Amino acid sequence: MAFAARGVVPLAHAAFAFVLGVALGLVIRRTLPAMATTFALYAAVQISAPLWIRPHLAAPGRTTVPIEPGGAPISVQEGARQIVAHPEVPGAWETSQQTLNAAGQPAPVPSSFADCLHTESGPPTLQQFEGCLADLGALGYRQQVTYQPAGNFWALQWAETGIYLGLALALTGFCAWWIRRRVT
Repeated sequence: MAFAARGVVPLAHAAFAFVLGVALGLVIRRTLPAMATTFALYAAVQISAPLWIRPHLAAPGRTTVPIEPGGAPISVQEGARQIVAHPEVPGAWETSQQTLNAAGQPAPVPSSFADCLHTESGPPTLQQFEGCLADLGALGYRQQVTYQPAGNFWALQWAETGIYLGLALALTGFCAWWIRRRVT
């Protein structure tokens, strides 16, 4: 969220949203339906861009973190079916994580890990958790973290600005074409 509120990207977002509203107003020719459609399309773009477009605008960094007690902080999610490592990469934006087996291939967390963590009396103790991590590390499991380093901030800003301004320019051209077509 902070990325879209800083730098030059908010200006491009505003230009795109404005021209999108104008284009839809020209085509729909009804104020409220055009406003509702503009809101829905702009919201869809704002949700999809950070998920599917932004992570690919600059070359990501990758690091592989061993799964072991005393290493990078690790948390467990989805009933011990997913491991999340928290490596020390200041200012980085983590885009994905993947568990790798001893051969370096993507693999699910083995069910033995969930069994190891299971207790009858609530959450596992710290010693039990660290022991389960040690067992998993002994099997050769590691966590691969893909991230955008803080140094890519401006490259991502300018790339996304270019995309939104390009879309705004294309919509402006469409508006000019639509008006000329309707007038003649």
